Amino acid sequence: MTPIEQKKRLRKECLARRLALSPEEKQAADAALCQTIASHPAFLQADLVLTFSPVRGEPDLSPLFTVAKEKNILVAYPRCAGTEMTFHTVNALQDLRPDRFGIPAPSADTPLARASDLTLCLLPGLAAGRDGTRLGYGGGFYDRFLVTFAGVCLFPIYECLLFPTLPTEKTDRRVNWIVTEKGELPPNA
Repeated sequence: MTPIEQKKRLRKECLARRLALSPEEKQAADAALCQTIASHPAFLQADLVLTFSPVRGEPDLSPLFTVAKEKNILVAYPRCAGTEMTFHTVNALQDLRPDRFGIPAPSADTPLARASDLTLCLLPGLAAGRDGTRLGYGGGFYDRFLVTFAGVCLFPIYECLLFPTLPTEKTDRRVNWIVTEKGELPPNA
């Protein structure tokens, strides 16, 4: 089986696992993820946090928006146009509107975020490998973005979606840290 075929099979399996979490399990896991991220040095030192709107059972990290604002940390959400993804700063969660994928996103006229080496990027996805590998949805948006990103990548994922490693291709980018509801893992942990 090729890596592409393996990834396709894993995407279905992992989405089913994630959607099988009860509302109570998901709420408890989301709260634990937010607490761990909010106390992580990369969050506390960030000048900007790039985050995402949850879809299809992804972790809800919206409580971090308030924490970041209280610490004077800018927050930005992705906007996709064609095959490109840019991040735009948002002052209120109410500023997000459904995009072509139905995902809450900033409008084109919101300010473009300027990432630095102090920027923290919280990545969405379907599964993580303990070696820093990540399984996204197959569009490559984050892999293309991460080619030039100099900050820290943190991948919040439910423990049931953590594997020793994942199938990869040349274009796949690894993450700096993985966070589950049970705590944080540096790659290769």
